Amino acid sequence: MAIKVLLCGMGGYGENYIKEYLTRDVLGSVLVGVADPFASKSPLYEEVKGRGIPIFNSPEEFFSSSSADLTIISSPIHTHYPYIMLALNNNSNVLTEKPVCFDLKQFDEMEKKSKETGLFVAVGYQLCFSYDVLQMKKDILLGLYGKPKRFKTIRLMRRNDIYYSRSNWAGALLCHGEKVFDSPFTNACAHQYQNMVFLLGHTMDESTTSISCEGELIRVRPNITNCDTAILKFKTVDGVELYYYASHAVDEVKVGPFSVYEFDSGYIEETDKGFIGHLKDGKVIDYTKLNKGERLEKLWEAIRAIEEKRVPVCTLKTAREHTNAVLLAQERGVRDLSNLAISKKDDKDSVYYTIPGLGKDLQDAYSSWSIKLEY
Repeated sequence: MAIKVLLCGMGGYGENYIKEYLTRDVLGSVLVGVADPFASKSPLYEEVKGRGIPIFNSPEEFFSSSSADLTIISSPIHTHYPYIMLALNNNSNVLTEKPVCFDLKQFDEMEKKSKETGLFVAVGYQLCFSYDVLQMKKDILLGLYGKPKRFKTIRLMRRNDIYYSRSNWAGALLCHGEKVFDSPFTNACAHQYQNMVFLLGHTMDESTTSISCEGELIRVRPNITNCDTAILKFKTVDGVELYYYASHAVDEVKVGPFSVYEFDSGYIEETDKGFIGHLKDGKVIDYTKLNKGERLEKLWEAIRAIEEKRVPVCTLKTAREHTNAVLLAQERGVRDLSNLAISKKDDKDSVYYTIPGLGKDLQDAYSSWSIKLEY
């Protein structure tokens, strides 16, 4: 019997799931409903209706008359917790987009309910599902690279008014009273931090834990309440230093992701082609040659996990550290540098804000393992 799937949220990233089901046979699973009060705004609305896929105003409306084996949550951050709990209470496994939430008590409740029901909550940090990253983690756990010393990662992605006007929570600290802490660290560039802590987890389904945070969250764009730039240094429970650099307030359209993971017997470097390992004896391990899996491997893995009655590799347990790290960073507050910002227009005639040279300064800091900016 086909796995029945409900999608919550067909706008934004949710369109990827819609397109997957409109164009592919996802292991015989069936999209039995879409829950989104604004579904008619999607360019895929008519095609979804034409395929006879029922559309509901809310997941509550769906579950009042229907059931699902898997609920995909691609709705706004502040809806994740209630929708996850609703799905679990209606006997449905969950695949939620990141970030899950920023309340550790809610995390506890979700993990408790998942355990009680025997249902999983997978979290869509796609690098954790990618076959090259999984192989890399296996090699790390085998001791191939020795003891981890320090990791760093950078990703710069320019964002304009169009990006920040797409929702009422973009760049916000709160939405409807819930913490959303929207920023490159929590959202668009979250994968780069999650990958570092995932690779340092002691088992395949664990991430390490950061216990301290230095550096700054910075606001360049004047009309947001949270940050759009992060330059941070974490220390994990095992003493590994993690350096993280990200910004939406740069002239560069895109830089990275680039990473260096240092060990006492070698290092792994992420270039624009992917991950390549270098051992002290001169051996090179080219992970770029590995098949990474499906484009939406997290979805395919969730379906397989239901069929095989097991738990996917990345769950609440694996993802909790990202929430922990964001809370550690947010405790430091946000430094407002919007007085230094200048506005420019991009090729879409949309305004973005930057500090002259910020992109270069962040790249220089990354190169020198520094968390200092001269502002």
